[in-house]
Amino acid sequence: MAVLGALILFAGDARADLLGDTLKPFASVMEMYDSNVFRVKDREQLRQLVGDDRMGDFITLASVGTAVHYTLSMQELDLLLRKDFIRYSHYTGQDTGRDEASGRLSLNVLDSVKIGIEGSYTLAPQPRADFRGADPNEVTTSRYGISAGYESTTGIGVEAAFRREEVAYSLAELSANEYTADYYSGTLSYRISPGAKVYASYQREERDYHEGVPVGARTLKSDNVGDSFRIGLSKRFTPRTAVSGHIGYLERRYSPLSSRDYSGLIGKAEITYGLTAKLGLVANWERQLVEETYTDRIYSINDLAGVGLVYQISEKLKGTVLERLSWKDFVDVPGSGVAPRSDFIQDLSAGLEWAPCKRLTVNLGYQYSTRSSDDDTYDFISHGVTTGIAYRF
Repeated sequence: MAVLGALILFAGDARADLLGDTLKPFASVMEMYDSNVFRVKDREQLRQLVGDDRMGDFITLASVGTAVHYTLSMQELDLLLRKDFIRYSHYTGQDTGRDEASGRLSLNVLDSVKIGIEGSYTLAPQPRADFRGADPNEVTTSRYGISAGYESTTGIGVEAAFRREEVAYSLAELSANEYTADYYSGTLSYRISPGAKVYASYQREERDYHEGVPVGARTLKSDNVGDSFRIGLSKRFTPRTAVSGHIGYLERRYSPLSSRDYSGLIGKAEITYGLTAKLGLVANWERQLVEETYTDRIYSINDLAGVGLVYQISEKLKGTVLERLSWKDFVDVPGSGVAPRSDFIQDLSAGLEWAPCKRLTVNLGYQYSTRSSDDDTYDFISHGVTTGIAYRF
């Protein structure tokens, strides 16, 4: 186990001269160690993938960027620009980066009508647990949308929204997974009290894939439409104790091949609870139905559960422990003959944060991740160690 050295420098909260804008520039340099860079089962599998048997590597991450928050009366503008440089010590061919730009304009009309206009762009490496390949896959995601909502003095609210999402991949072999999706949604809510709300929502997703996948003599283009309904609630009891959640139903239909249609229950729940003045608990659960782009698998049922503890050991020292468990069951195309597959994924992290003075924090962390699958070629175990020093102006 290697010890990670990291240095993080932030420049924040610098006041500009233009109408009270708040600029929050930042810069950071961090080095980290990952014991299983490619998320492979063993050295033999790694040799077949990249021709090397070194499992772990040191990774340097340098970041620069700035956030802007501007307020004029009841209108707000938030912007974020960020650039990451990711460099590997041994696997230099994996060097990549991350770009992020986002903005949101929030307009408040007559205290009861709220309009939001937002957009974002990210270019980021796809996590290695999500794909298997020798070269990094950079995912480009663009989103933009608009929403408008109204809440009456009686607590009844309505909202309508539109959002477009475009996803592209740098690896040519994954180009068939690129798509454009339009989301249309409507929500009806009722505010029971200042800290409690119930709601019902409907969303339609129209997903258009840019290319098709050859299947025998045919080309399969997985364009589809998804309709989902949700009923939910949120309630805050104290600043440190709250519950929220929803239950719903998703139906997805494929225009070219109805044999790929699927539907089922979805849901989510989260609890934050202040056990004592120093100890806090976070627990969550979620069920997702995720479309799969394999030609012989339709979708996967994903059940996720997490729990975490945050303990304020002293005024200057804080500890956290977080665990997340995931069960992923794949549903196959009828008659495909593919072997059944189910995955179990465990992610565990623990960390300490020490604040010796007001603007300085020192961090130490550990991460453990493992996947166990019916198809053992997808099994892996990884360990990571992190340390860091952060300073905020």
